[in-house]
Order: sequence, then structure tokens, then C-alpha cells
Amino acid sequence: MIVQTTHDHIDEILMIERSSFNRPWSMTHFTNDINRTDISYNYVYIGDNKTVLAFLFGYKIIDEYHLNNIAVNPDFRRRKIGSNMLNYLIDQMTKLCVQTIKLEVSARNEAAIHLYKSKGFYPVGIRNDYYSKGDDAILFSMEMKSNG
Repeated sequence: MIVQTTHDHIDEILMIERSSFNRPWSMTHFTNDINRTDISYNYVYIGDNKTVLAFLFGYKIIDEYHLNNIAVNPDFRRRKIGSNMLNYLIDQMTKLCVQTIKLEVSARNEAAIHLYKSKGFYPVGIRNDYYSKGDDAILFSMEMKSNG
């Protein structure tokens, strides 16, 4: 089940974040994003045991959504959870008349790049040394289907 993120999810999100990234977001970063109800659209994937298995954070500004952070608990990867999260996001943003979804991903993250391409994202640029020296970000974009 995918639901909107609340402060109750923070501890589980932090566990996933810290096990997924070398330079994880802080609790303050997540808390601030949850508090930005004017632009922040964040979701969690809740497993059968009522725990957070994945999360997705991003900003909607006018007709564009920027996916800032997405991660799946390492013990639950390769089970289509990330794919389901993206499908849900695309559906939600379509309802909100978003025209474009953008994101950055490490050029080293082949699994994520494959997932984004499978959803219709395409590379539009590179940010050299974005994550760290020698770890570039590939910028991806997806134009949404017409909303009517």
C-alpha cells in the first residue's frame, strides 16, 4: 500500500536512507520536506507487516515535479516496489496536471537508470561530480501524457 508520508514514518525512512546512500539525508531534511505541504509530495510504501519498505520525496512547482529522493529497503529490492512507487507517482502527478517529471541519478546506479528508462524517462544532461568526485549525476526527464 502506498500512502502519503507523515512524521510517524521518519525513523523507518532514515533506516532505509542510511542503508542506501553514502551521503544520506538527515532527519531535519526529511522533516522539513514533510512540513512543506505547499510543494512537497512524498509517499511511502507500506508492507504487509505495516512497516515502511520504500519512500519517495519530491517537489511539485507549478506544472513540474522534481523527484528528489527515492529508495527501497535493501532487503526488499528487486520486488517491483520501486517500479510501483514510480507508477503511483506518475498517476498522482497526472491528476495534478504535471507536465514534466525530472530527477538526477548517479551514473553508477545502473539498476535505477534501467528503471527510469523503462518508465519513459530519458537523459537530458550530466552534472559532473554531483554526488562526489568522479560520481556524476545523469539528469532525466519525462514528459507526461496529455491530461485531457
